This record gives sequence, structure tokens and C-alpha cells, in this order.
Amino acid sequence: MSTFPPQAWAHRQGKLTMKKLGPADWSPDALAARAQIAEAFFRFGIGHDECRADVAGSCFTEDVKYEVALGSVEPFTTWHGREEIERRLTATFAEKGDQRRHVISNVLVEDLDLVAGTAEALAFGAVTVAADGLTLGASVIYQARLLREADGCWRFGYFFIGMDEYAGERPESGE
Repeated sequence: MSTFPPQAWAHRQGKLTMKKLGPADWSPDALAARAQIAEAFFRFGIGHDECRADVAGSCFTEDVKYEVALGSVEPFTTWHGREEIERRLTATFAEKGDQRRHVISNVLVEDLDLVAGTAEALAFGAVTVAADGLTLGASVIYQARLLREADGCWRFGYFFIGMDEYAGERPESGE
């Protein structure tokens, strides 16, 4: 039986490595890093929902690569840099005019290197849309590489938004 998107598309197309459960660093510093990484996902979502491109943008490095795809690892749009993300998100907010709520969960830190200040993480999300009613706007998988910057914040240096499906018309601004 064939469907769109194909079942387990993100893993089967090589976007996710999906490590098996095993020993990990659960020291206080590692726990703090894992919490900060989860907060970056959550702050992006809430910043997006409240039309605060500056807040969402603060979760990214200056030279981030931001990709959005639909049911495939092949992005239909790619943005480069925090400045472009903030500009394009602002355009998306103005165009859509609805109230979105990103419900981000299942944050999984796949690799964490406290010495190098790098991490690989993924999360799931559902996006609700309220506009004269309530609908499910998208189901999403996020895949990211994060860097701990000089201020101690973990920010996305690479951010992939893989939508399983999107309800309605995509914004002209590309997200």
C-alpha cells in the first residue's frame, strides 16, 4: 500500500540516524545542555506562534542553514542566516494572519559533545491553526545541529523542518 508521505520517510530517506537507547552522559552539565537544547526548540515554536521573529530568530546562529520539506528529505525552500529567517518569518506572519500553536515534543538529543559544544537533536511537532475554527495545520519532524555559542546558549546551526503533511495553502514566503 502506497501513501503520501511514505511511512517512516525521514528515517528511510536518511535524514535521521535513530540511535538505539544506550549509555549517555547524564552529568549535571549534560542535563543542563539537554534542557537548553529542548528550550531552543520550544522558544522557536512559541516565538513563531506569537509572531516574534526576533524571538524565533534568537534560536539560530548567524550562519544557520534552515530547510523546509514536505514528506521528503528534499527541501522545497532553504534559507541562510538568522537575518533571512527573521525577514521571511515576518513575511509569513503578515501573509497568514491566523493563530498557530506549535506543540513540540519528543525532543531527543542524539549526540552531545560538551567539550566541542555541539549537539544533534530531533523533535516532533504538531501545529494547530485557529482561524474561525480550529484545524491541525501540520505534523512535523525537526532535525537539528546545535552549537553552544560564546554566550553559553545552544543555537541551531542547521534546522530541518520536515512536514508529513500541511493543511491549506503554503505561504508565498516559503515556510
